[in-house]
Amino acid sequence: MAGRGSIVVQKFLRWQVILPLVAAVLALAGGWAYSYYLREVKVDPQELIVQALDTTNQADSYRFHVEASLVTNGNKAALSSLDGERASDGNLYLKGQMTGQPVEIYQIKDTTYFRDPASKRWMITPGNSPLEQEKFMAEINPLSILKIMQVNDLQYLGRQKKVPGRPYLLTCKPLVNNQFLNSYWQDFNYQFWVERGSNYIRRVSLEAAHREHPQDKLTMTVDFYDFNKRINIKPPQ
Repeated sequence: MAGRGSIVVQKFLRWQVILPLVAAVLALAGGWAYSYYLREVKVDPQELIVQALDTTNQADSYRFHVEASLVTNGNKAALSSLDGERASDGNLYLKGQMTGQPVEIYQIKDTTYFRDPASKRWMITPGNSPLEQEKFMAEINPLSILKIMQVNDLQYLGRQKKVPGRPYLLTCKPLVNNQFLNSYWQDFNYQFWVERGSNYIRRVSLEAAHREHPQDKLTMTVDFYDFNKRINIKPPQ
């Protein structure tokens, strides 16, 4: 009887150790399942797009790449392919191609430095910035295409498993608060790749129809990275 009682006590003590471990494992599994549900299943597209636009538009500094093309009569012509960076003080650097011509520009406060493609010399324009009138161009200010007044036909297309970071993909037909775009284009269709966790828009692509010739289309893709990194842009030497 004493031996049997000892076995019962040992089993009881063993279960006192096992049960808390099982409970802890179940709690962790439940927490992971709930976290997975929030990340993968329970995604509110309206809430996500509002957070993504707010977060991205509030970035103090960032780097970017812009590709823009014009499609006319089924033929695609490149408009721009640019790499750029904008510092928290507003200074800007751009390098790439626009309408087939090499472009390299520094905007340092109110002074613009433009490298002449032929002579390779820097042309300096002090005082009023010639870029000010182009501040709504995506090549100059890519965040300007994210100034959206109203989101229509919003759709959530899930996580993009083949894209690094598996971002959320959203599509919509917005009303855009961009004077430059609205002057020439209409019927905007947007796609947003939103980074999980930070809610930064890592990529935005758009397509729009020309106001006078709707069969002609503008396509544009902007990739963003290095949000709020320390970026120091100095005048060229």
